[in-house]
Amino acid sequence: MDSTQIVRGLVGVRFVSGGRNVATGLDCWGLVMEVYKRCGQPIQDFLVDAFAFETIDAYAKRELGTPQWEQVEKPKDWDAPLVVLMCMHREYITHAGVFLGGNRIMHTLQATGTVISSVRALRPYIVGYYRPC
Repeated sequence: MDSTQIVRGLVGVRFVSGGRNVATGLDCWGLVMEVYKRCGQPIQDFLVDAFAFETIDAYAKRELGTPQWEQVEKPKDWDAPLVVLMCMHREYITHAGVFLGGNRIMHTLQATGTVISSVRALRPYIVGYYRPC
C-alpha cells in the first residue's frame, strides 16, 4: 500500500494518552496500531499510560525478546511500514513511530499531535526498527 494512503487523515490527529481512535486522538502506540490496521495487519495492543515510562520500557523489552518481532538493521523504503522504537526519556524505550520510507517517520507527541519527522531528526533517539511477524 502506498504510504500516502496509509497516512491520509492521520497528520494533525491530536495526542491522547491511551488514545485508540482517530476521531478522538491517538497516543504513539495507538498510531502504530492504526497504520498497521490500514495495511491489513492488525498488531497487539499494549494499553499503558503514555507517561508510564518504566512500564512502557518493560513491555517493549519483553516483546522484542519474542519471535513476534524481527529487527531490521538498515531499513530500506520497501521495508515500510516498520515500527520504530525510541528512547525519548533517559535510557527508557518510551516512544514508538512508523517508518514510512523516504526518510520519514510518523509519530505523535503531546506537544505536536501526529507529525511526520525525518529519520535524521529522530536518529539520536532511535533504538531500532522492527517488523511484526
